Amino acid sequence: MKTNSKNIDVKLTILYALVFSALVIAVYFKLFSAKFISWDDGEVIVNNKAVHQFDLKAFFTNYYVGNYAPISMIGFAIDWIVFKGNAAGHHAMSLLFHIINGALVYYLTNLLLQNKLKALFCAIIFCIHPFQVETVAWASAKNNIMYSMFFLLGLIQYTEYCLKGNKKYYLYSLLFFILSVLSKPSAICFPLVLLLLDYLLKTKIDVKSFFINKIPFVIVALIFGFVTIYTRTEDKFINQNHAYAIHERIGYSGYGILQYLYKFFLPVNLSVIYPYPQNKLISIIIGYVVVMGLIFAFYKLYKSASKLILFGVLFFIVNLLLVLQFIPFGEVLTADRYMYLPIIGLSMALVSIVPIKENQLKIIGIIFTLIFGALTFMRVSVWKNSISLYSDIIKKYPHSYVALNSLGAEYMLNKNYDMSIRYLNSAINENPEYYKGYYNRGLLYAQTNRMQNALRDFDKAIVLKQYPKAYVARANAYYTLKDLSKAINDAEIVLKTDPDNPKANYVLANCYDDLNQFDKSLGYYNKVILTSSENPLYYMRRAILYGKMQQYSLCLKDLDTCTLMDANYAEAYYWKGVVKVNMKQNPCADLKKAFDLGFTAAQQPLATYCR
Repeated sequence: MKTNSKNIDVKLTILYALVFSALVIAVYFKLFSAKFISWDDGEVIVNNKAVHQFDLKAFFTNYYVGNYAPISMIGFAIDWIVFKGNAAGHHAMSLLFHIINGALVYYLTNLLLQNKLKALFCAIIFCIHPFQVETVAWASAKNNIMYSMFFLLGLIQYTEYCLKGNKKYYLYSLLFFILSVLSKPSAICFPLVLLLLDYLLKTKIDVKSFFINKIPFVIVALIFGFVTIYTRTEDKFINQNHAYAIHERIGYSGYGILQYLYKFFLPVNLSVIYPYPQNKLISIIIGYVVVMGLIFAFYKLYKSASKLILFGVLFFIVNLLLVLQFIPFGEVLTADRYMYLPIIGLSMALVSIVPIKENQLKIIGIIFTLIFGALTFMRVSVWKNSISLYSDIIKKYPHSYVALNSLGAEYMLNKNYDMSIRYLNSAINENPEYYKGYYNRGLLYAQTNRMQNALRDFDKAIVLKQYPKAYVARANAYYTLKDLSKAINDAEIVLKTDPDNPKANYVLANCYDDLNQFDKSLGYYNKVILTSSENPLYYMRRAILYGKMQQYSLCLKDLDTCTLMDANYAEAYYWKGVVKVNMKQNPCADLKKAFDLGFTAAQQPLATYCR
């Protein structure tokens, strides 16, 4: 009988897990038709050579978009091996790991609350709250999901250690913490959460268990904390525009906490960007009121021995500490993705505040599921593509120069230049000191052959920021105008700090090619291809140079590479035909292919050599 009862429990658990997973998939179903987003997805996944080549050495020696996260990069690389550039596959993997995290939340909260129904409520809130859409729908934010998975596994192991006293759980917890911090530096707050677990689970606190066994965790956290400050500084994510005085930062932190609490209970008008409030004084005053209110609440909860509620609220605060802008990261005060883990603490506090009967909790759970599920389903549709996402931001925050600039840049990529100039002009009008607005507008002018206008905007971007991309773009503009000395000068400025920059090396290769300094040009083309081997244009230009140098075999080899990378590269087929004429080979198939693909220059040699 006991065996049958155990089998039934296992079958019910599997059934509940399948139903739970189906619910989450249904809520996020629109995600499978979503595209990659131009924010970060390109640098982290789509255009990342290391990810495409599964370059383990690069993952452990480089950082990406300000983060040192080798484990997450391995995850992105595995996704690329399986799905290549299919965004639906990458989104599916993010959703799968999100569901796994939901199961871990259930396991952890059941350990802490000793109540399966309340734990299920916490897991449902975690999985389908609209706050979570940003993390799940943003492909490059999968690092948020991965670090959270190891973070939760580490907390589960430490909880088991507290409950059972077996040191193997302590070692597992340390291992999972290391994996978590290698997935995203945000995990460095882990030791503080362990202190909270000690407070919650141990009836008697001794110095050894409370502090000494945290030393290995603290050492790891400090190491990765310093690494993060370095990488964030190097990638320009430390935003000095928001480097307010400490008393102002405290006020803003309180204001940010209030926004998170408000959006937790009323998750409407969510956005990828929440600009700093316009009325600085009032928002800071409100923030101080919130901070003082929290301190008073902590004191009352501690005195009343309301451990679960205090644990939940502190779990929420501790996991937000790094993003409350004490260190000014980024350009926003709050962000939905920052709530991915902290939402667990609020959910635990919520189910612990008021004694709720089982039937009442079931009804409340169903109501939350229906409301939050519907809101999340609608929110996912905003992530259809970059234009829909940035348009949603502007609809809610029409003065957001960051979103206006991004939408203008996206329309430029789609060659809708009228819409692009409209939004880029608006971005610059909103913030005349925003260097990226000038840079992108300069690119638009360059693409539409208004080179003098482009140069003025690139000049402005460089004056405002010494922006390396603006130097490269200005070098390209000078090259187009055949002002080779200025093009070379700008490209060399970039190479002083970034010697492997492929675009700067490419400008120099083209310039020296035009100057008939073929050996020097070839050196730069070689460097371009060494650092950026996935662009067929680079092989094309080097092939043409080889042709000028009468190295026809090498020329043909590069042209073959071009057509392997892009089977419809008409110009490459044309030059293959020309090279074969010089090599006394049959050029007809290549010339005909070029002509069939619309390369009209192939018509004359086709008529001459292929009658």
